[in-house]
Amino acid sequence: MDKWEYTEAMEMDEIIELGQRGWEAVAQTSGGTVLLKRPAASLRDELTEASVKAFFAAGEHEMGEPAGGSKLLNPDLAYIVRNLGHTDMLVISDMGFPMPELQYNLDLALKPGVPTVPEVLDAISTDFSFDRIIIAAEAHEAVPERVAELQDAFGVRIEDVESHVAFKHMVETCKAGVRSGDSTPFGNVIVVCG
Repeated sequence: MDKWEYTEAMEMDEIIELGQRGWEAVAQTSGGTVLLKRPAASLRDELTEASVKAFFAAGEHEMGEPAGGSKLLNPDLAYIVRNLGHTDMLVISDMGFPMPELQYNLDLALKPGVPTVPEVLDAISTDFSFDRIIIAAEAHEAVPERVAELQDAFGVRIEDVESHVAFKHMVETCKAGVRSGDSTPFGNVIVVCG
């Protein structure tokens, strides 16, 4: 069921301008004003609009890193991270991970290597508070530089599960999953909401 927002206008120029912006006239009031309506923005639209405004509010010299604002422009990802609560878990996987059906699933993979797991973590870091990252124990030996990158970039506790198989079982308890284009072996992470 659609929700509507309403406004009133009296001057013909204003009514025409509102019509060009998607408003439609529905009635004329006894006071002579015209009542107009349009579909109200959904939560997804509002989150997207807020993210875009924060991004551009930083100014032309700071486009990549909005000061104090959200970096997250993808509305589906914004919706997911804003619906996670304390202790909820989100898995961010590489491009080949067998993702189970979770409450929220999102595929962000564009091509091999894009985006990477750290890039997804960076994008959500302004909208999502996590207090630890869980990785498979094999990552320490297979990709120690990735483990160091995660530690340096996000400064949170990194915990291991005993194996990649145990990691896959833990993923089944996650609330949400995001597939990246990362091709790093054992590059999958589970982040736990703070």
